[in-house]
Amino acid sequence: MAYTNVQFIGYVLDTAPQVHPDGSPQHRGLGDARLDIQARCQLMERAMQTARAALPQASPPVPEGDTLKVFMAPGLFFCGATGAYPMEEVQLAITSLQRMAADEQWVDWVFVFGSILGSSSAMLPTTPYDIDPLAPQSTYSFSLVQQGGVAPQGDASARALAKALASDVECMATAATPSSLLAGTVAQRPAASSGSWGREQQRVNYDGAGVFDLAGITWGLDVCQGPGGTAQCQPKPPQLPGQALVQLQLVPSCGTGMEAPGVITQMGGLVFHCDGSGPAGHSALARQVPPLADIPLSASAPVSNADIVLQGTSPVQDVAISALYAGGAGVVNVYPSTELPKQQVVAGNTIRMIWPASADYQFIFQLIYSSSGQFVTLVCEIRSRKANFYGNDYFLPLSLQTQDSSKQSVRIQMKLTPASSPYAGAVWCQINVPGFIFEGHAFEFSATYDGPPPYTVW
Repeated sequence: MAYTNVQFIGYVLDTAPQVHPDGSPQHRGLGDARLDIQARCQLMERAMQTARAALPQASPPVPEGDTLKVFMAPGLFFCGATGAYPMEEVQLAITSLQRMAADEQWVDWVFVFGSILGSSSAMLPTTPYDIDPLAPQSTYSFSLVQQGGVAPQGDASARALAKALASDVECMATAATPSSLLAGTVAQRPAASSGSWGREQQRVNYDGAGVFDLAGITWGLDVCQGPGGTAQCQPKPPQLPGQALVQLQLVPSCGTGMEAPGVITQMGGLVFHCDGSGPAGHSALARQVPPLADIPLSASAPVSNADIVLQGTSPVQDVAISALYAGGAGVVNVYPSTELPKQQVVAGNTIRMIWPASADYQFIFQLIYSSSGQFVTLVCEIRSRKANFYGNDYFLPLSLQTQDSSKQSVRIQMKLTPASSPYAGAVWCQINVPGFIFEGHAFEFSATYDGPPPYTVW
């Protein structure tokens, strides 16, 4: 469905934890994680209905398929009394939210349900692979982007994220459907020696940002939780020449501002920010001119502070909003419908090289040049039959230490170095993987796209 206009609705409420004098956080919530999630989902649905009622009524009505409504809640909306939920409860939240959005009344809507904080435990590397009681828990921040009005379609066709996030969402990928996308970032990973091979220690410079296509639009998503949270907004993600640029950027946060260095949209793109940091919580919409040009909201409506009634309990349990959020149920801010930015693509060229290092390992390099032919950067993808690198593209310098499927050590280091004429740069590697050891320059390359072709060792 080709939309021509887009309208943003921000759900603003205080999702920040109370901070004790020693700096430790105290989260509000119910002692039972499942009931806590149920109550928060019911409040989210109440806010969705408030937003629907607050939309201006056009005469004649806007035809279906013309305007996409984008509803977004702030970061840390789903964060229980003890902080992060167990991963099985994260799944419950996702399933409940998808069920809510599937109703036909939500056709022409996309929902960004803030973020969901979850945690998992590392497993022992030997049978019976029990939880390692000495290993720290890994904390995850997930954000579900769900197209509305779509009946449940199973979990066989999860949408892809920007590659840097692929390994982070691997354990949750089946929670997405063909009309939704799940983004996640990892705050703390178990070390490779704990048996969690494939959880690369080196991360590219766009952790926390996902670029994806949904409803015929290219989106950028930043999962941001402020200085004390587990995820931080990061600078611009790499997009290769010929790829679609971001038309709409979404920033659900709790204590993080919408700063120009973090804007990743194309020229004329829209950036929507919804923050839940205490009394300073707010929403903002801006167009990337540049600089960012604010678009004022057109209406605001309070969400009812009535108690939430949990029908599934015996006896029926009433939950005060203040038990979940210090500042009450919040408000929905409605912004005027605006023209959807037309899709643009990245200019420039790439040179792709495949290094068949061994029977089990390949290294795929892409040299990226600007539209004027000047070298910009390069990325490397590692493919192996013995270890899963999830299709990640890595910037250099790269320092990776993990294990393969046989628990054998995998060590890969790469960095850019100067080169001798007529080349401008070289890639130095120190690779020690089962069946292949190498140290030295893998190839040299030119500073310009039309310069001498790369000189390689293979």
